[in-house]
Amino acid sequence: MLEQAVALGLSEAEDLDWKQDADDVKDNRETAKDFAALANARGGIIITGVREDGADHAAELLGVPDERAGSLVDKFRQVATSLVRPFIPAFKVYSVPLSASPGRSAVVVEVPRSPEAPHLVVVDKEVMRYPKRVGTDTPWLGESELEAAYGRRFALRQDAQAHLQRLYDELRHRSLQQDPRRVWVVVTAVPTVPAPVELAPTVNPSVADPVMAEILDVLPGRSQSLLRRHLSSPYPVVGLRRSIFTPSRPYTAFSDRAQVELHHDGSFGGGLNASSDVQIGPTLLPQLHLESAVRDLVTAAVLNAGLRGADGVLQLRVDILANSPVALAERDGRYDEQIDGSITLDGSLPAQAARFVTTEAPVADLVALPERRAEAAKRLLLDITHQFAVPDLLQF
Repeated sequence: MLEQAVALGLSEAEDLDWKQDADDVKDNRETAKDFAALANARGGIIITGVREDGADHAAELLGVPDERAGSLVDKFRQVATSLVRPFIPAFKVYSVPLSASPGRSAVVVEVPRSPEAPHLVVVDKEVMRYPKRVGTDTPWLGESELEAAYGRRFALRQDAQAHLQRLYDELRHRSLQQDPRRVWVVVTAVPTVPAPVELAPTVNPSVADPVMAEILDVLPGRSQSLLRRHLSSPYPVVGLRRSIFTPSRPYTAFSDRAQVELHHDGSFGGGLNASSDVQIGPTLLPQLHLESAVRDLVTAAVLNAGLRGADGVLQLRVDILANSPVALAERDGRYDEQIDGSITLDGSLPAQAARFVTTEAPVADLVALPERRAEAAKRLLLDITHQFAVPDLLQF
């Protein structure tokens, strides 16, 4: 494709930029400006290794030495990560070996139109600006354009929040069996760039789901993982545009211990029964059960989004579902029992109806870096446990 484009003398356009080498630009901020400008417009590609004719037409496919191409790939990734805010979803950079010039490659940067626009560039220590590609020029966004761009981003955020609520409502009313002392930890997730549903395989209860198999393989052992303790099979029970997993057999649409729904668009809904076995006093949620459930379900949500091809930012939400106020029991089941049959909970507020909590992070980071998944789970857990006047986590 590159050879044909150069042979035709293809001109630069709003979504295409030729560069002979990275020395064409003054510094990394100019490179970051190019990336953000495309993301704030219709998206496009930047090709390094093409000489122009002086009128923005491709004249010769020169490439750059392979070693330099590798360093440019790393440099462009670092620039996009460090100087553009927020991170551009589905940003890709790679080298293309040139068959006609052994030892040389072109470097391709693919920048999609971003649902996270507007993206800003760190111009100076205390100066940030918003570029946009218009034709072959890169002006700065004006006030009205900036207002409209933020309006679109906030509208997408509201859509994601509404989607999270729908996923939670479906689990609550359709899937999770409830009784007076049962406590469910529910995690829902929605990516801003959905996976292509048409590429998803048909759900087959007799065939192990590869995404669920990967999730179970990544989780810790049964003694540390509430999800693996309740659900060990990668075989779905049923699904329509989603794969549903539950240990309940026969499946009657309600689960008593666990239900995980891997949606083919990369969204996620999952609930784990985290109830305590103690039947006296208030309804109890052991803190270790809560932490394990959130960690496991966040991992499942992230891997489902990443393995199915979703991108952008992953919105994550945690709910505690119970028919009555819940007390968070520290130390996983060791309570001080009183003569009258009541119990003491080491400073936890006796009963709370906890509000849901949310966080977000780029899908690519969450998938590639286990520490980022741990950070996301920790943020959610701290926001939940603080509602019970418990300041610290047990496992982080």
